Amino acid sequence: MTVELVEVEPKRYVLKILGLPCPYPVLYTVKTLDKIPHGETLEVVFDNQPSCETIKEAVVRRGSQVLNLERLEEALWKITIKK
Repeated sequence: MTVELVEVEPKRYVLKILGLPCPYPVLYTVKTLDKIPHGETLEVVFDNQPSCETIKEAVVRRGSQVLNLERLEEALWKITIKK
């Protein structure tokens, strides 16, 4: 299990959520978005395929924008969100 938030450059963060089932990837994503300022970017890297849809739905409902969703490996995805 890995949950790690890193500011990789000003106004851009990477949140790694590995080894956790739903609903944890969504919960950690929403909690992190609440902490970062408006206009900044959050990249969420996760290994739970159902979270592709649940993260997208949750962040859009909260007023953030999904910029990209990509599959990095067979069981690894990255969603890029602008708050």
